[in-house]
Amino acid sequence: MLEKLVISLGGNAFAGANEAMTMSGQFAFAAATLEPLSRFLDSDSQLLVTHGNGPQVGYILTRVEEALGKAYSLPLEVCVAESEGEIGYVLQQTLHNLTRGRHPVATLLTQVLVDANDPAFLNPTKPVGPWFELQQAATLEAAGIALVYDSDGRGRRVVPSPRPISIVEVQVIRQMLELGVIVIAAGGGGIPVVERNGRLEGVEAVVDKDLATALLAVAIEADLLVLVTGVPGVYTNFLSDDACLLEHIHPDELEALASAGHFPPGSMGPKVEAAIHYVRATGKRAVICQPGDLVQAIAGKLGTIIDAEVK
Repeated sequence: MLEKLVISLGGNAFAGANEAMTMSGQFAFAAATLEPLSRFLDSDSQLLVTHGNGPQVGYILTRVEEALGKAYSLPLEVCVAESEGEIGYVLQQTLHNLTRGRHPVATLLTQVLVDANDPAFLNPTKPVGPWFELQQAATLEAAGIALVYDSDGRGRRVVPSPRPISIVEVQVIRQMLELGVIVIAAGGGGIPVVERNGRLEGVEAVVDKDLATALLAVAIEADLLVLVTGVPGVYTNFLSDDACLLEHIHPDELEALASAGHFPPGSMGPKVEAAIHYVRATGKRAVICQPGDLVQAIAGKLGTIIDAEVK
């Protein structure tokens, strides 16, 4: 039996493809994804849930911009904290209802330490929020906001994404899990902070949630790391005629494929890197799967399984 399970839910998955983000939609996604875990939730195993926040934090930033002159402005790391509260509430209530209150569930605002001199601060690359049509994108870019564009000319905000160093609240998370609490933590990769003269300070950035989740999974000595994404698993030559789903793979082989450029940095790349780090650090398995395959992926039957025991 798995004693400690870490599940990471992608922020984009909280809305269906080509669907607008809504609160009711987020609750529906959470219920549909987590309901199959009911038997696991009723066990004595420890469960930690993390989640992405790309669309949600982007909408929070949009609200901030629309309210300029009417309400005080919020720096990016505070927007991340707000998104942890929003999505944490969705997951916390959903898990409470699924367990009929038999297990305590708690969301923990989580700070993640990063290096103040990380070169990512000079090169924003992490997409957040919705895609903007050409005219609105041009207005944002004229205001000094960095954007990345798609083939249709739509723009999406990009922000710095420094690498996580450590999880500030890791001891609290361990203690909560040991007490039988289902914990929701490190939402959106956690709130990025730096240490200056022994004090923590927030910085305007977004930490990759998969890398932060892997760091946390290693720190709590999890037995399995599950990274949930929008596709059945990891593919070579993704979106091409010869795309191939990787079902069971050694971390060295997966790293070689990553080095060959199979996994873009803005999509599958961080999940692959996170899985490799976790498997090498713990000797345990990681799996990358889509929401509907979650239970079977935990059982080792679906998804891409990254396993140091593969020959």
